[in-house]
Amino acid sequence: MNQIVAFDFESHDVRVVFGQDGEPMFVAADLLSTLNLDRKALERLDDDEKGVSSIHTPGGQQEMTVVNESGLFNLVLGSRKPEAKRFKRWVTHEVLPSIRKTGSYAAPGSVAALPAPTQDRVTAILMIGEAVAKVPGVKQGIAMAATLTCIQENTGLSVETMRRALPACNDPLAAVNPTKLGEQIGLSARAVNLRLAALGFQNRNDRDEWEMTDAGQAWGEALPYSRNGHSGYQILWRPEVADLLKEVA
Repeated sequence: MNQIVAFDFESHDVRVVFGQDGEPMFVAADLLSTLNLDRKALERLDDDEKGVSSIHTPGGQQEMTVVNESGLFNLVLGSRKPEAKRFKRWVTHEVLPSIRKTGSYAAPGSVAALPAPTQDRVTAILMIGEAVAKVPGVKQGIAMAATLTCIQENTGLSVETMRRALPACNDPLAAVNPTKLGEQIGLSARAVNLRLAALGFQNRNDRDEWEMTDAGQAWGEALPYSRNGHSGYQILWRPEVADLLKEVA
């Protein structure tokens, strides 16, 4: 490692070291202290998310564990400390932009290292993904996973390392529209929507559009969309809803 930069987060020093390739590696001891985690947290990181570096300290050179961006976000997700959310925002909004602005860091595949057209495309998709994640009823993890998929499909960039940093989804995914549900049980999309309404999962709003009810949130996801100048919500359902629809006369 050929460069060490110390950042301050709420009176906690967080040291970042840079190798010959310019990739930032965060000193694990600083992260564990800031996030109130013990060293066991490092065991769940993949081998490509951590390493060892010789760090200069007041007591001399010491071999210390360091982690990359992916490893850092995995540690953040494992912290129950209230400051963890603020720490993640601090890293993404201050530390990494500061590093990239100075030219000290431009990792392969990062936005700052991309050709201008691709960089603009990725930035736009990230902004859309961030807005979608704030929509009521949309799970943040699913919104981020969809954003990463969109980036990969539109740029060809590999996003698998970032995808592994996302929390595991323990809830069944809602991914089936009324048309697909109808194909499973021999009904039209209109008939499916009427049965979903009969179950109390959705109703018509003032714009005469289907809107998910509180009861429906246990069985579906309301995802925002924009098509031909019209924006609204598309409701996708868990596949198990088909069994409930069969019981509705």
